[in-house]
Amino acid sequence: MPRPSVRENIVEAALVEFHRRGFNACSVEDITKAAGVPKGSFYNHFKSKEDLGAEVVDRYTTGSGWRAETPGLSPLKQLRARFTAMRDAQVGYEFTRGCLIGNMGAEVADHSAVIRSQVGESLEGWSASIADSIRDAQAIGEAPADLDPDVTSRFILNAWEGALLRGKVVKTTEPMDDFFAVVFGNILH
Repeated sequence: MPRPSVRENIVEAALVEFHRRGFNACSVEDITKAAGVPKGSFYNHFKSKEDLGAEVVDRYTTGSGWRAETPGLSPLKQLRARFTAMRDAQVGYEFTRGCLIGNMGAEVADHSAVIRSQVGESLEGWSASIADSIRDAQAIGEAPADLDPDVTSRFILNAWEGALLRGKVVKTTEPMDDFFAVVFGNILH
């Protein structure tokens, strides 16, 4: 198996560091040190830290496992399983990381058009995936037919991101438990 490239090492290190510490708390030097590459090599692969940040958001989005499916689950059970896996990850990180997409949106979107665009694209894709699950559930009578899948999916994602933020503050699953109770117990019942 070939060794990862310098660029790949930088992206992977930045993903971990941005998620763990935040975008602004990490310098290029911190990232290259974590990647085990010379600081000067950064600019051979990226024009700026912002460009790296946008790539990290894209990498996080595509590598999150969100679209992974458990065979045999109905659309709503599959959707719930995806959110459950993300909740379990937050518990494993002791509520210190949240969602990298949401973190980057909150921390950097007002200051970087490049990152704002990538965060927006990631959120749109995620909402579309949730909407597809709702449509599939409606098609088999598992979700209320009168729900607008697009509006509902955006609301669900917004609620999830808020639950993660509050979870970081209170250091318990209570906000995520509330999310599950309302979304799967009241909205998508």
